[in-house]
Amino acid sequence: MKKIFIFIVAIFIATIKAEEVSVFGAGNLVSENPYGLTENEQVLLANKKRVDKIEAFLKEQNESIIGLRSVVEGLNSQISKLENRVSGLEIRAMRKDNKSANNSNLHSESKDIVFLKKEIKDLKKQILILNSELNSKNKTKVKQKSSAIDTLKNSSLEKNKTRAKSNDKIVAFDDMKPDDIMKKANELFDNKKYIDAKIRYEYLLSKGYKTAEVNFMLGEILYNQKSYAKAVSKYEKSIQQNYKANYLPRLLKHAGESLENLGDTKNSKKFFNTLKDNFPDSVEAKSLAN
Repeated sequence: MKKIFIFIVAIFIATIKAEEVSVFGAGNLVSENPYGLTENEQVLLANKKRVDKIEAFLKEQNESIIGLRSVVEGLNSQISKLENRVSGLEIRAMRKDNKSANNSNLHSESKDIVFLKKEIKDLKKQILILNSELNSKNKTKVKQKSSAIDTLKNSSLEKNKTRAKSNDKIVAFDDMKPDDIMKKANELFDNKKYIDAKIRYEYLLSKGYKTAEVNFMLGEILYNQKSYAKAVSKYEKSIQQNYKANYLPRLLKHAGESLENLGDTKNSKKFFNTLKDNFPDSVEAKSLAN
């Protein structure tokens, strides 16, 4: 049995080294394509993606607003120059009119003044349109910022509620015997109430109670939740703490299946072969296809 233990641990170590990025990337919300997430982590990831999307939109809006402001400033500058030119032409026209100057020159300058005033009027219309667009973008920006803040607040509230609920249950466990907590946790697990079972197992683990079995059961919860990489990590801890446990065949089978689901067929076969070679009469070994 000791040889089996050494062999299995060697497989775990080899697997973890080979799968360092994929296995321990599980549950990493920063990863581009995270996997093995719990229900709470999935909610956090969805919120993170939403906030990231809003931030990208706000950045785009900021750039657009800066561009529009630059255009408005340019138009205002152009209007200012045209207005100065019109003022100059009007002054010159008045002087020529007073001196009874050439009527053709006076008429030409009057036409220029009318044309420039029309240009100024058109530019001011453009500025009104741009200012309206700026106001609209600013309102959208404020709304999106508010949405992002609400998302983060709601996420924080949910985390606090979950933490408070968990803490309430942990405090209640202090009045119970570890054996009774374990029994209840196993019942909850059998009824697929994994969240409540996990709270009890983690409490027992924090108290150092039957750590090998508890780690195995936590691995089983993760396995059933399809958090395969995290399950492998728990199975490894379990077998290091007790390699003679009666649940070892199930551990080997589920560890192999977890690796198979992670795409590591090479190491998954090693677990399956170890199971069939050392526990040929077990239900788990017999369930494997030849």
